[in-house]
Amino acid sequence: MSTTIFDGIKKEIIEAMKRGDTASRDFARVVKSELDRKGDGRPLPDTDAVKVLKALRVTAEENQNTFEIAFLDKYLPQEMSEAEIEAWVRVNVDFASLKSPLAAIGVVTRALGPVAPGDRVKRVIEKIVHG
Repeated sequence: MSTTIFDGIKKEIIEAMKRGDTASRDFARVVKSELDRKGDGRPLPDTDAVKVLKALRVTAEENQNTFEIAFLDKYLPQEMSEAEIEAWVRVNVDFASLKSPLAAIGVVTRALGPVAPGDRVKRVIEKIVHG
């Protein structure tokens, strides 16, 4: 259970305090409080932390807050493209062993985690299955 995002945010608060960067410090505290709330005070695993950061990023986009978007992007994993997901699926998924082709969505999202968003994986699977 990796908690590198959680640890990175905690470290960011300290680093921002040292360099007198109140904007980063304050927003890092907001992010950490959201992570704490979701984790009931325990460090949140990265798979759950990514969901929290994505939700915060949507709000930042709605508010057109470029500072918050840039801050969150430092911690969000780079998502795979549909072509990258398709290449991985073709090598790693045996459709014949699955009850239905769409069962591959769960297999792929569990294996790749937050770098492969479910909606993107679904489009790739449907493309492969339906040609």
